Amino acid sequence: MEEDTGEAIRGMGGGIITPMISYGIKVPLLDLKSKFPSLYHTFPDGRSQYRAVVQLLKHFGWTWVGIVSEEDESSQQFATTLQEALVQNEICVEFLLTVYQEIFMRLQNLENVLTQSRSQVMVFSGCLDAPGMFQDIISFKNLKKVFIFPFNFPHESDRENLLRLNGSLLMHLSRVGIPGMKYFLLNASPQKYPDLRILANVWEWTFDCLLGYCNGSESFGSLERYHYDVEDFRVTFQVYSAVYALAHALHEMYSHTTEESKSEPQLSLKVWKTPTSACSSSCLPGYHKIPMEGFHRCCYACRPCPEGEITNRTDMEKCLKCSDDEWSNERRDSCIPRIIEFLSYEDTPGLCLVVVAALFFLSTSVVFGIFMKYKGTAIVKANNQNLSFILLLSLSLSFLFPLLFIGRPTKMSCLLRQVAFGIVFSISVSSVLAKTVTVILAFRATKQNWTLRRWLGRHLSISLLIICSSVQVVICVFWLTFSPPFPEHNTQVEVGKIILQCNEGSTTAFYIVIGYMGCLALLSFIVAFLARKLPDTFNETQYITFSMLVFCSVWIAFIPAYLSTKGKYMVAVEVFSILASSAGLLGCIFIPKCYIILLRPELNIRSKLVTERKLKQPTKQNNYLCRSLYNY
Repeated sequence: MEEDTGEAIRGMGGGIITPMISYGIKVPLLDLKSKFPSLYHTFPDGRSQYRAVVQLLKHFGWTWVGIVSEEDESSQQFATTLQEALVQNEICVEFLLTVYQEIFMRLQNLENVLTQSRSQVMVFSGCLDAPGMFQDIISFKNLKKVFIFPFNFPHESDRENLLRLNGSLLMHLSRVGIPGMKYFLLNASPQKYPDLRILANVWEWTFDCLLGYCNGSESFGSLERYHYDVEDFRVTFQVYSAVYALAHALHEMYSHTTEESKSEPQLSLKVWKTPTSACSSSCLPGYHKIPMEGFHRCCYACRPCPEGEITNRTDMEKCLKCSDDEWSNERRDSCIPRIIEFLSYEDTPGLCLVVVAALFFLSTSVVFGIFMKYKGTAIVKANNQNLSFILLLSLSLSFLFPLLFIGRPTKMSCLLRQVAFGIVFSISVSSVLAKTVTVILAFRATKQNWTLRRWLGRHLSISLLIICSSVQVVICVFWLTFSPPFPEHNTQVEVGKIILQCNEGSTTAFYIVIGYMGCLALLSFIVAFLARKLPDTFNETQYITFSMLVFCSVWIAFIPAYLSTKGKYMVAVEVFSILASSAGLLGCIFIPKCYIILLRPELNIRSKLVTERKLKQPTKQNNYLCRSLYNY
């Protein structure tokens, strides 16, 4: 609809401009600027309608809707554009239904779609003018849907039917009051305003009387609102706004300024209980959405977040990963600090290992003191007393190793613990090997003209000890040079915990150290086992055999136990293996000697070094054997 404001206005360039105002629904033909260069629309365009519908749906959280449209081109275009706008705003359209004018097809479509659809919200496009539309919708039983009518105004006869639906949302234009309009209408009459021909026409049409035959008592105030509402002038307000907008625009045009007047839709809502309309239930915090193959993208399943990840809002598509020093709680909706764990002195395993280590250290110190006090006796000097003292010192250090393994790992403790353990234990096993070789060589040397006799001397055992230990030292030096151990925070071992531990740097180097130590122990065991039947009064190879058997058994069992444990218990297993193997050496080699020194002193004399049963008469070879065992 167009209104001519009067005479043509001459433009700034000298051309003639005819101002025109459109206050109804936009017609595509009127958008041609070549034909209507001065046309001004007061009715909002489609984009504002789409924005209003999108804002309304997002406000109530409706993401699963249906669109019902008439078969005319305008309604179809609106429905298609609206669908695109909804999809862009992540609102899913379950269906786009076209309602035909033919009553049978209309009823069939409505009944099949509206009653079977899962969406609870229907957006109508141009359907309010279809005859009997609301009666058809209401006739369906148990239909509980929410209907949205953007910029479509129902007839007065349909307003009561709207109230019978589950819920209806009408979006209409602003109807701000026009100053003086209500008073004018309630008091206007053709007699008072004879110059207003339009008023006379409305008067005759409204009261169905000619001016000459009206009794003069007619007034708009006496009419029912159904026929004439002096409060609701939406279209009238648009005309009023358009005229004033044009007037101001012309005034500003002459003042070389331009002012734009916009008209935005407003929402008129009256909802008692907001329903929900979604293809799937919302995923609560702690869950994330998983798309369902073959379904609409708004249809999804909810899956709990994996360990270490959370979602702190509803309907999140991806879980958020917690930081390295945090972990997810049980509900997977927040991150909590990880528990820091290491083998400490306050823990029961750590405290027990420290107590046991202290007892063994004291026992080794007592044995060392006994040997120092009785160092001049035969049993202490037999089988090389220097090796015995070296072995006792290395065992004392071994029992102190828990001080390096227990407690918060530091850079220095990580560097020292494995290297010191490998070197000290290699010295211990090398000492045992040297003692065993000394005994065997001493017996072999008793044979007449035997060529190995010249090898027996004070430096043989020490040289063997140094050579065997030096190999382990070289391995440890290479380890520390190329891939030294270091402290680390391990978050992958146990759920929800940070394990403070020492990274070995090179696992290969660690197992080479263990392997070399095992080779020395195995060699000592074999040599001692072969010499176990020599006279036992002065021969300790039987005790060495048992000690090496215990030592090898402990470290063979250590490997699977070490690999099958995690966290602080790996450290506890290694400390236990160190204490057990050291205790085996102490108990099997030195306790029998302490028994003779303290409880059987009559056996601790040089004359008893040769068994009378096996060596009845002293010979030159026997004297050499005794001297070898006694001195070296």
